[in-house]
Amino acid sequence: MSTNSIATYWKDLVRSEERAVLFWSFTFFFCLLCGYFVLRPIREQMGVAAGVENYQWLFSLTLVTMILIQPIYGKIVSKFPRKTFMPYLFGFFTLFILLLWILLQSFGQTLFLARLFFVFVSVYNVFTVSLFWSFMADIIGAEQGKRLFGLIAAGGSIGGIVGTQIPILLVEQIGSVNLILVSFALMVLVLLSLMNLRRFAVENDPDMEKAVGGSALEGIRMIGRSKLLMQMTTLIVIATFLGTVLYYLQGYFVREQLSDPDQQTKIFSQINFYTNVMTLFFQFVLTPYLLQRVKIHKILAIMPTMLVLVFALVGLVPMIYVALGGIMLQRSMAYGIMKPPTDWLFTGLDGETKYKFKNFLDTVIYRTGDTAAQWLNKGFTTFISKNIQLLALIAVVVAIYWVKNAITVGRLVLAQQAEQKNTEKA
Repeated sequence: MSTNSIATYWKDLVRSEERAVLFWSFTFFFCLLCGYFVLRPIREQMGVAAGVENYQWLFSLTLVTMILIQPIYGKIVSKFPRKTFMPYLFGFFTLFILLLWILLQSFGQTLFLARLFFVFVSVYNVFTVSLFWSFMADIIGAEQGKRLFGLIAAGGSIGGIVGTQIPILLVEQIGSVNLILVSFALMVLVLLSLMNLRRFAVENDPDMEKAVGGSALEGIRMIGRSKLLMQMTTLIVIATFLGTVLYYLQGYFVREQLSDPDQQTKIFSQINFYTNVMTLFFQFVLTPYLLQRVKIHKILAIMPTMLVLVFALVGLVPMIYVALGGIMLQRSMAYGIMKPPTDWLFTGLDGETKYKFKNFLDTVIYRTGDTAAQWLNKGFTTFISKNIQLLALIAVVVAIYWVKNAITVGRLVLAQQAEQKNTEKA
């Protein structure tokens, strides 16, 4: 491809009037995920400190927290305009990060604080990312989303790459706890980006000035009223289930071969770094191309198909580098190939679907999938077999079903879009 061809491609991809929105959206997601990836290896180390054999309890506590938060969040969304509640929600998470630093400085890494930290980061990650993409679906339309969502997602991947390097470079100089202040500073920049983006949201969607309305629990009820939303729920449950199986394998192998907490933090950061490099390639190069040229059901089937192969390989060669390579591929495809298309599905939908159903999907349903996986892993290894190869074989079967489910979601979306176009013409 010539230099002129590349320049023309990028000019067509991003129009002049979209540059400000893209800049602040990119910066928002960069800072959000950079801050998270600073915290993530600390969370992993605290999870190991709390006991790999207790993972299922940590994920269960996270799920219970999500369920308890959901009605409160639904009430906030129902009563206050999106322009108002977004800064307050992100402000809360920012201040809680600072509070965790104060507690750890004051009392050290107690078992209670290790569990609190693990649960908070697990909640904060999925909650803030879900809010971010709901906000993006308000600012950016369906046609724009095909061009820009991959680039915006790439901002998060670059932030993740930078975020993974910060602990690697600083953990031995300042210690794990003081890295939390870096994440706090990045969340302050998230708030700055959010304030700059609010005006674009109002210009694109005047309803941003109004409350979404409806019931606080509407996101839960919507699942039973739509075949598409039910299939999307199934898609997320299976995705998180398979990701958590790989997460369990990661913790198992790291615990067996590395005992020093700082070394564990370092290898988790290295895993995150290579994951984000791969994700960045998908988001910058592959995903924008796919969204503009390939039908959505085929895009959604890519990751499930690859995980069939990943788990088959883990079953055949149950070694640490195979498992870590599998989790890097799974995470990079989840954020690089699966996430932008699934978030794009919400463009053009109503506020309740974007903020209530989507948040319920990304938080409670997401954590239901990984909590179920942890308990099943625990039950399987305790009562059936500790054979990792047998666990991988079961995951292969689930991944094969996921291929079918992903194709169904894509086809239902295509049918819904065709119906909307026919209605508009009529």
